[in-house]
Order: sequence, then C-alpha cells, then structure tokens
Amino acid sequence: MNMHKGAWPAMVTPYDDALRIDRGAYAALIEWYIAHGVGGLYANCLTSEMYLQEGAERLLLVRDAVTTAAGRVPVAATGNLGDTVEAHIALCRRVADAGADVVMLVVPEFHDNDADLERYFLTIAGAVEAPLGIYECPVPRSYHLGVALVAKLARTGRFVAFKETSEDLTKIVALLRATQGTPLALLQANTPYLLDATRAGAPGSMSIAAAWLPDLVAAVIAAGRTGDPDAERLQAELCALEMVQRVVHPQGTKYLLGKRGAPITTASRHPRSPLTANVVRALEYCAAVWFDGMGELICLRTA
Repeated sequence: MNMHKGAWPAMVTPYDDALRIDRGAYAALIEWYIAHGVGGLYANCLTSEMYLQEGAERLLLVRDAVTTAAGRVPVAATGNLGDTVEAHIALCRRVADAGADVVMLVVPEFHDNDADLERYFLTIAGAVEAPLGIYECPVPRSYHLGVALVAKLARTGRFVAFKETSEDLTKIVALLRATQGTPLALLQANTPYLLDATRAGAPGSMSIAAAWLPDLVAAVIAAGRTGDPDAERLQAELCALEMVQRVVHPQGTKYLLGKRGAPITTASRHPRSPLTANVVRALEYCAAVWFDGMGELICLRTA
C-alpha cells in the first residue's frame, strides 16, 4: 500500500559566504539529486541543519524543494519543532501549507515512553491533515519506538514514512511484518543494514549516505530487490564510502558533493569543521579513486 520507496537523501543546505541559504545552489542541488535517481527528498532534517535555522528559513527550504521538484519526486520535511505541542501543531500545519508531501515528526523530548508517545502522535494526526512520517532523530536524544506502537500508528492510515534508526535487524524485520499492508513505508536509515532490510522487504532508505551517494544507495536497493549477485559488492562499496563520510559529516559531505559536481560549497553553520588540511588532502586522494572526471561513481560502472 505504501507509495514511498528508493533512496531519500537527508539533504544538506547550501549557504553563501555570509551563511545565508543559497537558493540558487539549493535548486541546482535538487536537480542533481533527481538526476541521480532519488525516490524522494528529505528537505528539513538534522543534516539540513534544521536546529541552526530560523522558522522562516525552514519553510523556505520546504517551499523551494517542492517548487523545484515540481511533483517529480515527493518531498518530506520535519514539522514538529518547538517547546510545546501547540507549537508543534502550528509548524506542522505551516510545513503542510508549504507543500510538503510528508510532514515528519521527530520523537519529542517531553515524552519518554510509548504510551505517552502514542497519545502525542495521535494528537498531531488529529490536528494536521497532511500525511505524516516518523523520524527517530538522534538529536537531541535517541529514542526508538516499540514495534507495537509503530504498528498502531501504521494502521491508522495517517503515517506514510518511518525514518527508522534502531540498528537492530531483528527489530527491522519485526517492523516490516507489523506494518505490512499499511501505508507506512519503512525507510530504514542505517547504511550497514540497507541490503538486509531491502531483502526483508523495506521499500527504501532515508539516510545521510544518500546525501552524496543517492545513485549507489539506489543501486543497492535495486540489486537487493531483484536478487542481483552484485548486491553484496555494491553494499560493501557503500559501507566503505559511508564510513569515511561519518568522519567528515556534515561539512565533508558538502565537500564530497562538490567533488561529484553538485553546486555546493562547504559553508556550514556548525561551529566546528572536521575539514582540517590533512583531512581535505585525504579526501582529494579518495575522490581520485572514487569518482571519474565527471564526478560519477567508478564503482557503478560494472554494476
């Protein structure tokens, strides 16, 4: 029943030298993503630096993503930011009005058990008309919903996407079984589990790896679905590249996107940058091995 599948990048946000959102670069980046086979876009998330942006900026990112995508792929965006349920509902409605196809809900800090979270998510569902998603965002705290709660939410028909981050394959399989036949798409976020989750029936992935490797993530998903014997090689390539990304994210993700030909600089509002001179030098060597002269992935030439 679910309609959401494929590689969904947790998108980065381009900034100019004054750390203002670079709308032209943002639109061009979305075109780059679509040209590289994404199944959808996650426009306002942790990788987008949503906690370092003003409310108007978050809505600008959503509107511009929706306008640029122009219906070619769906757009998801986080809606429930703020200190109260009322603030969450208000922003969710604004995100929906900005055109988001899925309004994602992070796990709120002020609830720490599934019973309270069930009431919270159903309250949002009753107050916001748009399709909803769930985002197990690791910041400001990590919380993983129980299988029974996810199943209940899935059966309401109001929840259509789940960015799941448990790093537990047994739980991932249980979630797939519990949500089968519902509109909820399990878009598991952890790269090491991508191939196994795909083979178990997951339709796609929302991940930071897809922020610069959407074509490789899509290739792993396609190979996993069809039983392609090349799936293991592709998954190994993806894990190796993502391990490097973890060291340099998020500025390094922007750097690597630039090496792939995407129109983006490393400008970021994060106070610390992992891009020391020696790290940049190492990435230059890596890029020469990973990408051809056009920024395309060499590992996909034999896929």
